[in-house]
Amino acid sequence: MNARLAALITALETLVVVGIGVGIFFAPLSLVWALDDQFSTDLLTYWRASADFWLLGHAVPISVSLDYETAAALGLAGGQSNFVLSAAPLGAGLLTLWWGFRMGRRDLILDYPLIVWLVGVVTLAGLSYGIHVSAAHSMASTDLIQATIQPSLFLAAGLIVASWTTKWSQGRQWMQSVVSEGAWNVLATGARAGIAAAFGLIALASVFFALLLITSYATVVGLFESLGPSVMGLIVLFIGQLALIPNFVMWIASWLVGPGFSLGAAAHFSPLGTDIQAVPALPILGSLPTNVDSIGFSLVALPVLVAVVATMLAKRAQPSMQSRGALNSIVTVVSTAVVSTVIAVVVLSVPAALSSGAFGPGRFVDVGIIGSDFATWWAIEVLAGSILGALAFDVWRWVRLQDQAYSATSSR
Repeated sequence: MNARLAALITALETLVVVGIGVGIFFAPLSLVWALDDQFSTDLLTYWRASADFWLLGHAVPISVSLDYETAAALGLAGGQSNFVLSAAPLGAGLLTLWWGFRMGRRDLILDYPLIVWLVGVVTLAGLSYGIHVSAAHSMASTDLIQATIQPSLFLAAGLIVASWTTKWSQGRQWMQSVVSEGAWNVLATGARAGIAAAFGLIALASVFFALLLITSYATVVGLFESLGPSVMGLIVLFIGQLALIPNFVMWIASWLVGPGFSLGAAAHFSPLGTDIQAVPALPILGSLPTNVDSIGFSLVALPVLVAVVATMLAKRAQPSMQSRGALNSIVTVVSTAVVSTVIAVVVLSVPAALSSGAFGPGRFVDVGIIGSDFATWWAIEVLAGSILGALAFDVWRWVRLQDQAYSATSSR
């Protein structure tokens, strides 16, 4: 394969991920335009909505300025007609991130790494610019620079993660060549433990969210019925909530960690105490956790357990080192725990920040997670869990070695 073909394949792959990302929103809206509106309205209106939602999913804030009639129809006060939407529905951004990760793990990047990087990022920036221009409207606008650059950052992030997580990646090989074997083992074990802890918490939050949906099924259905949408409206509502599922999972993760999350000034959810005054009539919100005061503290212990298991699995995957004494062992345990904590906090702080922000005017200008509180709670839990996990694994390994030595002596 030559360089031109590699560039063409990369450009086509980038076009596909943008087409899928925007098409997920535009396809059902097109059906609404055809079946519900009977082609009576301008299709460009639905395209603008799809484009804006895709850009918002890549953390591009949208400035909304409603005229008096529209604001009055929505029941907004005069001072609430101008507001900003900044909380990203992470579904669209995660698709681009995953696609970049997929591109970064293909054999093509081994032969033409610079071409794949440049063509992928530049193509996505060009497509984002075109989407921004085509969606421009006086009622909803995005910043040109942010709309052009930020979607490309999601693709670049996927490429970066892929370049450091494969054994044959140049970044990993370079790091392994410039640090000592002991330092590399600490970094590798800590990185594995931190990533495993972060994804373990997300997996745990996903399970909790699924259980909440199942147990709150009647409430969710009741909210759907109270809205009274048409069949096409139901499909659009389903697609919109589907894009928000990563946000809810991230909020549940913060809820498990301890600080919880808020739905504006009128609702705060935490296992240590919940205060609900008003919640938007979005059906999926009917599944959010409320009365868990009796088991709140036990729930906060779960992230620590996740970090313990993650550290033990990471140390098991890493070849064991011969310790030169108790001091060296303690330094290794603490260093590994610190690396694990830093990685785990960084991995989850980014989606926590992206999933939070303004969801609308009034009391919904501050929705989601308080980043500093989440990072502090999560860091303490991962640090404690990593130290406990490392010590537990060392004790388990020592007991196993003693059993093997005893078996060898007995066989003689």
